[in-house]
Amino acid sequence: MPDLSKRLTILREKQGWSKAETARRLGLKAPSTYGNWEYGIREPDLDTVRHIATLFDVSVDYLIGQNSEPSYKPVTTKEKNDIAKRLEKITEDLRYEEHQHLNGEYLQEETTEYIIDSLEFTLKQAKKMNN
Repeated sequence: MPDLSKRLTILREKQGWSKAETARRLGLKAPSTYGNWEYGIREPDLDTVRHIATLFDVSVDYLIGQNSEPSYKPVTTKEKNDIAKRLEKITEDLRYEEHQHLNGEYLQEETTEYIIDSLEFTLKQAKKMNN
């Protein structure tokens, strides 16, 4: 499950939880168990993957990299047309997904950081203006 460790990090950071807090919420006795999953040293068993999916409200397919959309729920038109959500998803992809391209060329790290910074600034300004 090569994408699992990255996706665990993404989901945990979105919640603002530490690794220890996430381990506690999963009922793990040793926080290092969860840490090993994020570092890609070990992988949880299938029942635990299901439990993780429930905790973060995502599909198992998303956790294991079979689906790029985290939710198994149908996306509403309102959500689909929400520019903020789309920009946040692009930023998330840039931050955590490997092998991103721009005009058919691999994105350099500096370019990726520039785009992320620009998107975050633009979104923040747009939210201020729209209120």
